Amino acid sequence: MAGMTFFHYLHKETILHKMDCRLKLLCMLLLSLSASFALKLPHYLVPISLIMLAIWAAKLPFGALLKDMRFFGVLILIVFISNAFLIPGEPIPNFPIANISQQGVITGLRFAGRLTLIIMACSVISGTTSLSSLRNAVEWILRPFPFISEVRIATMVSLTFILIPLIFDNYIEIMDAQKSRCIQLQKKPALRIKYISFPLLTQTFRRADEIINAMESRNYSEVRTQVELYTKKADWLILALCAAVLLFVLFF
Repeated sequence: MAGMTFFHYLHKETILHKMDCRLKLLCMLLLSLSASFALKLPHYLVPISLIMLAIWAAKLPFGALLKDMRFFGVLILIVFISNAFLIPGEPIPNFPIANISQQGVITGLRFAGRLTLIIMACSVISGTTSLSSLRNAVEWILRPFPFISEVRIATMVSLTFILIPLIFDNYIEIMDAQKSRCIQLQKKPALRIKYISFPLLTQTFRRADEIINAMESRNYSEVRTQVELYTKKADWLILALCAAVLLFVLFF
């Protein structure tokens, strides 16, 4: 059964897959800042064009990623509606709902666009970065800080990126199973939530126990050999391109 593509590492032989994860995380930070400071339409078009280029260069399935955006559609819709209703301003002429303001709609569209950009940037990072590379990068970043167990935190981050796609995959599998039993005909929302949430929690905790047992059986220890990380000229070029996008958003 096909699962979702978001948060899954897809092994390819591309420049983004071979990029140093430390600079890749910095690129995601720069693109997230670009989305946060975006105000005009070109401020959104430039970062989204770069992200589309990255998806094409990484050979990620754009159609599957677009389909998986439905899981975040409710969150984006809530952000838009809350801003449209709560922000005061001039009412929209000839619009049947009087509580929606023009300023609220514009602000809601901005926040929805920013959230969409950040989600798409995260999808590129997760689709092109293996968990071992992510763990090594987080460990390298936290190593200079005193009184912090960088190995433990890096392991927690990698386990989080293991469990998140598993939860989504289990949700899709449970929904397909419930649809085959005509759960959509159930008129009581509480029962529908019960039939979905309880199996999802059960499978999630069972999978977490399996991961713990696997780590214990392999004698997991925080004492490990440090991995040497290397950067290439192409990595710095991609970082400079992301920095240029941020400068464009800030000064143009």
